[in-house]
This record gives sequence, C-alpha cells and structure tokens, in this order.
Amino acid sequence: MSIVSVIIQLIVSGLAIGSVYGLIAIAHSMIWSGIRVVNFAQGEILMIGASVSLMYVTGEWGARLPFIPAAIIGAMAAAIMGLLIYLLVMRPTTKSGFLYVIGGCVGMQMLLQNTAILIWGATGRPYPAIFPMEPVSIGGVFIVPQDIFILLISLASAGILWLFLTRTKTGTAMRASSQNRSVAGLMGINHVRTDALTIIIASALAGIAGILIAPKFFVTPTMGASINSKAFTAAVLGGFGNIPGAIVGGLLLGVVENLAGGVFTSQAKDAVSFIILILIMMFKPGGLFDAGPGRKA
Repeated sequence: MSIVSVIIQLIVSGLAIGSVYGLIAIAHSMIWSGIRVVNFAQGEILMIGASVSLMYVTGEWGARLPFIPAAIIGAMAAAIMGLLIYLLVMRPTTKSGFLYVIGGCVGMQMLLQNTAILIWGATGRPYPAIFPMEPVSIGGVFIVPQDIFILLISLASAGILWLFLTRTKTGTAMRASSQNRSVAGLMGINHVRTDALTIIIASALAGIAGILIAPKFFVTPTMGASINSKAFTAAVLGGFGNIPGAIVGGLLLGVVENLAGGVFTSQAKDAVSFIILILIMMFKPGGLFDAGPGRKA
C-alpha cells in the first residue's frame, strides 16, 4: 500500500471520529451560547445514550429492537438525563456563580460514572456493528463502511440542527434568547423554556454521538471522559459558542490526531488534542472562527 493511500485512509477514519467530536462540540457550544455554562458531565450523557441503546440492541432490557428504534431510545434517555442535570444542578447553582456550576457538573459526572458501574459493571461491553467493519478497497484505498456511516449521520444531524435553528420559529426564538435575554423577553420569549430546549437538544446530540462511536470502542462507564475532553478542544478550536465552527473544529481535530497516531504512536494521538488546546488558548483564544464578543448561535 502506498503512502498516499495510507494517508487518505487515515484522513477518512479521522473525519469519522472528528464528526463525533463535532457533535459533542456543538452540544457544548449550544449550552454555552444559550445558558452561559459548561456542562462537564456531557461525556456521561454520551455514555448513558450508548449504554441504554446497547441494552435494547442486544435485548438485555426486554425485546430486542433494531438499531434505529434503539438509537432513538438512547438519544431520548440522554436528553432526559441532560434535562435533569439542568434542573437539579445547573439552574439552581447558576445564580451562585460559575464555579458552583462547574462543581455541580463534576459531581454529577462522578455520580453517573459510579451509578453506571453499579448497573452495568466496569467491564467494557461491545456494541454490535451496524455496518461492516471490514475495510473495502476503493481505488487502492481501504475504507471502513462503518466510518462512512458515522460521518454521514453526524453531518446530517448537524445539518438538521442548523436548519432547525435558522428556519423555524422555535429555533429563531432560541437564537434570540441566546443573543439578548432581556430583549427576547420583551418580545414574549420565555428563556426558561428555550434554555431547557437547548439542553434537551444538546444532550440528544451527545447521546447520538455516543451511539455512533460505540461500535468502534467498548461501551464503558468512563468512555465519555476522554471523548468529551477532545470534543471540548474541538469547540475551543472552532470558536466556543460557534456551532458551524464546532463541527469544523471536530473534523480538523479528528484528522490531525489520526494522522499523528499513524505517523507516530497511539499515545501521540491522545496527546494531540491537549497540545492543540494549549496552543489555541495561548495564541488564538477565540478559536479559528471567533465572531468577536457576545454570544453566538
């Protein structure tokens, strides 16, 4: 296999992983734009979505369901968990200060991880592959069909969200509330409802991301920790609060870290995201698509 073919293969695989980072980065950007907090338990919401979906795909919780119904249930479970975190942790602590919100979310992170260990155990569980995992040769380049599936579903989810935010009355209300709560309130927009809807959508996206990436890795109670840290880096890379920038940042991060893992070692692959985060914070803290001060939606 030529070097060019290997590089193309690494790029395609990186785009698949990067699209998942992008979905979670969008979730971070939505929550920051709308509510001005950071949900550090987003990785655990991802884990809940993947774990619940796995239970229905394998039939461990009653009847065995096809992938799509099981994925919908998993995304709904993630959305409900995100809403509970908002109602029980974020909203009560927001008035006390940003550090209290962070502390509450970190506490929920530990609580959800340990609860998942009690329910499912600490051992990783395989998620059945939806599409073939065996590479297919296309023009001398080996492409995994599962990677193409992940990339297409992630981009489609991001596109549907963008259409919802820009072409619907509810989406416009959410964007207006994120831009200026006071003016939006004078126009009759209830920011409590828009905040809750923002959390629900962001959490559902995280759940979808967890379900998409689950076949590539084992489903474990701690699976969301490293993925969430990389998604956070993608959000910062694209411009925190910038939704299109989040998906671009995720794709870039996925490609760069996959190339680093192919050229160097797998350890270098994990270190890349943290190196990028440090460099971005040092030299371009607003990210690649910084739109200046103020909220972005």
